[in-house]
Amino acid sequence: MYFSKRNDKTVYINHYSGLLEVEGEGILTKEDTEVWPSSGKNWGGKYNELCIKEGITGLGEGYLEYFRKINCLILSRTVEAVATDAELDKRLQKNKVLIRGEYDTFAEEFAREKKLNFLHCDIHLADDEFKERYEHDIITLRFHLKGDADIHYNCFTPGSSAGSYGGGEYAKKLPKDFYVGCTLEQFAGNFPERIRDQLLANDMLRRFLENSNKRVKS
Repeated sequence: MYFSKRNDKTVYINHYSGLLEVEGEGILTKEDTEVWPSSGKNWGGKYNELCIKEGITGLGEGYLEYFRKINCLILSRTVEAVATDAELDKRLQKNKVLIRGEYDTFAEEFAREKKLNFLHCDIHLADDEFKERYEHDIITLRFHLKGDADIHYNCFTPGSSAGSYGGGEYAKKLPKDFYVGCTLEQFAGNFPERIRDQLLANDMLRRFLENSNKRVKS
């Protein structure tokens, strides 16, 4: 985890998978790439996926240029502007950077304007607890450029010895048209009752189903 020297509300959460998540508010500037604890010169080159979380409203001039090796940019629905120039546009196109976000947001508009592929962002659906066997499952609706959407389960359980962890991952493929005519209530009906309230309160899921069905009708 790193913090911007300019604004300690800007927090970078790094993952071994190559994903870097950015939390904060307002517009990120080039100066926000100077972080503490120090992560070395050109530390942004370590990551290939950049996720801008809700609360951040824009990426200012020079910010995106710092992350030269990304092949995927995820923009939350609060992002309303990303500053680029002709050179950066060419690099994004050359690297075939995938833009991800919600339908009918700036992310989709940005991808269209820059002639880049767009894919709806994955949707965290719910956390499922099995107290009787000490298991915690993170359930995500995932989308893929190639192949159908799926429901991904990341399962965490205690390991066989102190300090170790068990669990695993698996995914259930969905039909291509799983969202057609599907309401939030109908979607929630495919899951155990114990997580129904989480699903019904999931605003991103609700927006996805509503916007997807509007597109089908149009």
